[in-house]
Amino acid sequence: MSEARIDLMASAAGKVGGVTWHHLFLVAADAAGRQTYLRAGPQCLPLHMLIGRKSQSGEALEDYEAPAAGPYGVITFSSGAYEPGGVDFDPAAANVPLASGAAVAQLWEKLVQAAQALQAEQVPYDPVGRGANWALMEAMRRCGVKATLPPKRWAPGLSLGSAADAPTAPTRRVGEAAMVA
Repeated sequence: MSEARIDLMASAAGKVGGVTWHHLFLVAADAAGRQTYLRAGPQCLPLHMLIGRKSQSGEALEDYEAPAAGPYGVITFSSGAYEPGGVDFDPAAANVPLASGAAVAQLWEKLVQAAQALQAEQVPYDPVGRGANWALMEAMRRCGVKATLPPKRWAPGLSLGSAADAPTAPTRRVGEAAMVA
């Protein structure tokens, strides 16, 4: 795939205290217009979000045990075709261009490798701290990408430090402003 452009996307995901928060993900488009996403998310959902659901074989999820990393498990990354009906597809998502032209394919490969390395670190998922938005921005930071959010977008977890400085990184809570370095 020969990418022609990479965008940081911000899709509205919910409201907290009247403030709309956004889920961040990347979309790469090739010269033919095909689009691929790269996103972060939790390994699993906590039990209270699974009540009433059934396993693939149709049995109740009664024996479910949360992973040792916590109710959400660890941060995971996924990638695939960005198209209607797909995960994170949002034709109204705001975007900020990260790169375009000849160097995009190399950057996309670096971003995918950074995401794989971060996933291998098994960082526990925290929806208001080190969650999906933090993980995506951390992967970009590791590639030397300095991104800004689209105007008037709030994304939880952005002002946290890298995984290496986790013990001393400040924790941002819901409603606090996010600064993207």
